[in-house]
Amino acid sequence: MKLLNRSGRTVYAGGILAYALACMPAIVAHADERAESGVVQIIVPFGTGGGADSLGRETARLLAGVLSAPINVVNVSGASGNKGIGKLINSAADGRTLAVLTADTFSVLAYANPGWKEADVIPLGILVQQPSALFLPENGRLKTWSDFEKEARLRPESLRVAISGLGSPDYLMLQQLAAKGIKLAPVPLSNPEERYRAVLEGKADALYEQPGDVRALVEGKQIRPVLVLNGTRLLEYKDVPTSRELGFGDGQGQFRAIVVKTGTATEKVRALSDAIDKVAAMPQFQAFLETQNALKDSYVPANGAANYLHGKLEGMKKIVDSLPLHARYIIDETEVQAWVDTF
Repeated sequence: MKLLNRSGRTVYAGGILAYALACMPAIVAHADERAESGVVQIIVPFGTGGGADSLGRETARLLAGVLSAPINVVNVSGASGNKGIGKLINSAADGRTLAVLTADTFSVLAYANPGWKEADVIPLGILVQQPSALFLPENGRLKTWSDFEKEARLRPESLRVAISGLGSPDYLMLQQLAAKGIKLAPVPLSNPEERYRAVLEGKADALYEQPGDVRALVEGKQIRPVLVLNGTRLLEYKDVPTSRELGFGDGQGQFRAIVVKTGTATEKVRALSDAIDKVAAMPQFQAFLETQNALKDSYVPANGAANYLHGKLEGMKKIVDSLPLHARYIIDETEVQAWVDTF
């Protein structure tokens, strides 16, 4: 598959190229020290402006009232969110450090050599579930999915799609489209704002994203949805076809959870999950879900969250296992880039 990095340089590789594991910090014995011992910290493993950041900040705002404690939000971006999860795993299991876990980050576990394990975190609840969609720039020459598909079949790997990262659900969906003869070039950009700019500035031809995360860009007539990667049409985009209708399956949607490090005392996990229950039931949070174009019944409490995640992982593994053997492993994109630059 052809891969375009943020510099616009083309990298060719037969397997999956991802920097996820390279950016994860090594597990160390000493946890991060915080100046205020009473402060709860939520790690958002992506930059500002995206859906994970929105969830982290809304959760922090509402959770602070429930816990009667200050809550800081810390953005630790890189490696499709794996750098931030690495920070959580390195922290003390004291219940004071939480993290947003997204499908983008969780999907690395479907590969043969992940740098962390499902058992490393405890989900306190699944807070957001969203379908994804493919968007084109309003001022682009391709206006519809039909236009886009025709171009992709005529010129394989010429159309660039901005995605959250290699190994992500976005990437897996592109692999599924490739199996149907629609071969696209992924442009992995873990920073949401950079990803959105790419399609607006002509550095990518399309954007793979959740509709709620780019609502302002759609309403501002800067991008348009052309394919909903879902089993059913969305009320907001009732004229936009779905991947199921066109024979591409139900797509790879997004979920976002709040997790804590495994080893946290049972009573602390229970107290935190009870607090997340209260947040999810708040009218303010329900209104937030609506702004995100999320499912109304997104919330999965702690007692069902682990099974939910495991089921998602099994589905992702089936897709990865269908790939050629070399594509089932994550290797460091930076090493490949260095090798290419020597020629």
